[in-house]
Amino acid sequence: MGHDQQPIWRRAATHTLHTSLILKASLEERLHESTGLLLADNEALLNLAATGSLLRMSEIAHRLVLSRGGTTKVIDRIEEMGLVERHPDPEDRRATVVVITSAGRDAMAAARKVIDATLEEMWAAHISTEEAELMVEVMDRVLKANRGELE
Repeated sequence: MGHDQQPIWRRAATHTLHTSLILKASLEERLHESTGLLLADNEALLNLAATGSLLRMSEIAHRLVLSRGGTTKVIDRIEEMGLVERHPDPEDRRATVVVITSAGRDAMAAARKVIDATLEEMWAAHISTEEAELMVEVMDRVLKANRGELE
């Protein structure tokens, strides 16, 4: 079956995946060059900042959709940069919690500038507001369906 003979849903899915890979690679490169952060580092910082409190390593792993080992590598890297601190969990001495530092909040703000500029150049410059709204609606529906959140 030729490319033009594929069902439109397949073409849409493969285009979405391909575009995501290209955007992710460019974002990762530009973010790392400008801030020293990787996308996973920034995601960890965003999650820590959003909670306004301490997060256990297991919760960070869940939120980042990473293994415990992968999460440890991310936290090790950003802790070495002074962006987070680890502490014993006050409720369970066997667990560790992570908190974002003021340097982490500064790094997050710098990362946002790089990410916004990159996405504006590579994405927003090529679609209308209406197209973006439709894409958000569709991707939300697909995401929720695959998380089992649709009724």
